[in-house]
Amino acid sequence: MMVNKMIKPVLFAGMVLSAIQPAIIFAADNNPASIPAAGNNTAAAIRPFDGEITNNSLAVSPDEQTAVVSDSRQPWIRVYDLAKGTLRKEISGFVTPRNIIFINGGSQFVVSDSTLGTLRFYNTEDLALKDEVAVGQGAFGTAVAPDGNTMYVNNEAKSTVTVVDLGQHKTTAVIPGFSQPRQGIKVSPDGRSVFVTNFKGDKVSVVDVKTNAIVHEISGFSMIRAISISADGSTMYAANSGRNSIAIVDISQGKIIGEVKVGRDPYGASLSPDGKVLFASNKLDNTINIISTSDNSIIGTIKGFSEPRQAISFSKDGNFAYVLNRDLSVSRVDVKAGMILDTISDKDDTYYDVKVNVKGNPIQSEEPPYYKSKADIIYVPVRFVSEALGATVEWNNDSQTTQINYNGKINSVNVGGKTALAGDQQIQLDGPVEKSGERTFVPLSFISKVMGASVKWDNPSRTVNITPVK
Repeated sequence: MMVNKMIKPVLFAGMVLSAIQPAIIFAADNNPASIPAAGNNTAAAIRPFDGEITNNSLAVSPDEQTAVVSDSRQPWIRVYDLAKGTLRKEISGFVTPRNIIFINGGSQFVVSDSTLGTLRFYNTEDLALKDEVAVGQGAFGTAVAPDGNTMYVNNEAKSTVTVVDLGQHKTTAVIPGFSQPRQGIKVSPDGRSVFVTNFKGDKVSVVDVKTNAIVHEISGFSMIRAISISADGSTMYAANSGRNSIAIVDISQGKIIGEVKVGRDPYGASLSPDGKVLFASNKLDNTINIISTSDNSIIGTIKGFSEPRQAISFSKDGNFAYVLNRDLSVSRVDVKAGMILDTISDKDDTYYDVKVNVKGNPIQSEEPPYYKSKADIIYVPVRFVSEALGATVEWNNDSQTTQINYNGKINSVNVGGKTALAGDQQIQLDGPVEKSGERTFVPLSFISKVMGASVKWDNPSRTVNITPVK
């Protein structure tokens, strides 16, 4: 089925040391030659330290030529060339990569891994691993001071923040007193304070960088996720996934002064460079709400993402934003227009803004239907659509086969197969049967060719309408 008018992708000290328990022991000088080579099978064989906690990360270089992405469920990271819209390299050798951040003007980037308990330093130009610094298992979110000399590393397992000298690649302090600090950590624009989210207790700890001590705590959040600090340092915005809201905090008062209701399960709270808009990404709705910071109102909603979390990065001029999707593709957004312009990935570009109605009723599935632009194929969840049409469905995990009994005829498809069996007749499909999450997806042609249902596409609403043929 041709989906007309689709936007096609164009590119797209003693106490300090005793507090650190590295997962890997290195030579005293951190000589890269002594580091296990990234890409070997050693890391892949290590059991994840905190695999039950999932997150992803996106970092865009200052020149906006390179994007580096990760998902803690995948033992590798991907590096994209944003100018060419291509995958430069997939770097393996990780276990649970947590956060990525560019340093030294973008000439290097650093990846934290909570299982390895390290920070890995890579050259942006040749993607060579230059150094690896042990900071202890549980290493999670990272932030760099405005002067670029110091990195702060959350440790969710030890409830500490590690201070790293980026010039010497050495730990200089470990700050205690937190409660499961995860991905959320920001340094104030003036460099005087560090704001650390505590997943346990739902609070933000404020650290004085001169004393490396917690001087204040801001409470009242609900399943706090990402935070952003305004350029003047007066306001903090925090995503509350437990209340489906963005909390607005007066930093001088140290308290929440307002909330903006957004979509379901908000993870992201990212401010534009000029501070005029904030992107609130809603993981369950696959949307981003655009909030005007002048009056804290929602001025737009962008659809078409796949489980957007905290990984959002604005361009320097604020005209574009880059948003990471579940499949580690990166969507480029026109901020003013409030729409996705294009998506870069390692495979066929996928859009998750497709809706499916059967007999006029919307299909609800934890894995959404999607459109693959290069193949020009819409994929739908076979069980949900078939059952809505009145069929019975059985799944054989051993053979990865879905069997559908519909109108007295047995139909079946296999994951990866490009044909369907309709009774004793083989039917060619428009593309291979796929699996997304725990669900089997079939090309829309299966519904029409094999089940004989009427299929109609409504482009303005991006909806597939399916009705049985009597």
